Amino acid sequence: MSYDVFLVSAIEDRDTAKLIARRLRSLKFRVWLDQKQEDETFDAKDARDATGSPSMLVLWSEAAIKSDWVRAAASIGHSRPGTLIEAALDKTVPYEPFTAHRRYPLAGMTSRNTPLAFVDLIEELAERQGRTGLRDWVSYGAQDEEQRVAWLAAHPADPLALDAQKKREKELGVKPAPAREAIGAAALAAAAMRTSPPPPPAMPGPPRPAAASPLASNGAIASAALAEEALGFSTLMGVGVAIGAMLFLAWVFRSQPAPPTNGGLPAIANAQMPTTCPAGTVPRSMIRVLEPGQIIDDTQPVIVDDTASDPG
Repeated sequence: MSYDVFLVSAIEDRDTAKLIARRLRSLKFRVWLDQKQEDETFDAKDARDATGSPSMLVLWSEAAIKSDWVRAAASIGHSRPGTLIEAALDKTVPYEPFTAHRRYPLAGMTSRNTPLAFVDLIEELAERQGRTGLRDWVSYGAQDEEQRVAWLAAHPADPLALDAQKKREKELGVKPAPAREAIGAAALAAAAMRTSPPPPPAMPGPPRPAAASPLASNGAIASAALAEEALGFSTLMGVGVAIGAMLFLAWVFRSQPAPPTNGGLPAIANAQMPTTCPAGTVPRSMIRVLEPGQIIDDTQPVIVDDTASDPG
């Protein structure tokens, strides 16, 4: 995360650093301050936060010049032109090269006592952030309500004016404008909802025409869609007519009477049972077989007379 001010102080000066950070935050500066710092190690995360902040405020004191963490942070601020701002909490003079910079005297600063140099410090930070008129804002008291309203109206783009506008909208019940990330997510969700669901599986039929080319005009795409819809409807109509014709033919052939059978005998497997005879009688066909005729003894060999066929 990027901060407006990276605040550097010794662990022994933490209370004064918290007070300065609170004053700066009341003016809508984004301030970095490690309130839980317990060691003197200036790690990679501290280096990233320091290089990501346009301004570094170092609070020099007798304890600060002995702190490895303060010296490491101040060195990074010094290596970046236009970044380092120095303040003095006592009469201690830092070593080179930090003696070349101006130091704002903040000795004796408390919650009730604000040195005049702190206003100069705020003005320099504001100029680096492109903000104007903060000296006037700081000079207003609690009874200068009209001056504050006029100042906000004269600086509508200042973070103080933007914060006051949000508070008024919240009191009036006006919902804040969504962030860019939220707008993008909402647009993607709306596009996903507008996407048509996949079509149901089509019934078997003639091959469907190929999809329209992406370069085709809107009229061609619409015509292809209408043709595809008409083809599907005609297929359904053809299937319905065929089913109706089959049902009609089945009803016609089922309604015709079956051919009469001889003797009204029951049919088994499309065949008729033979005619039965009364008891003690024999069918006529059997009688014909049993009629007497020439008796042939087939137990004796047959003698063929060859002379009968000799013409001589």
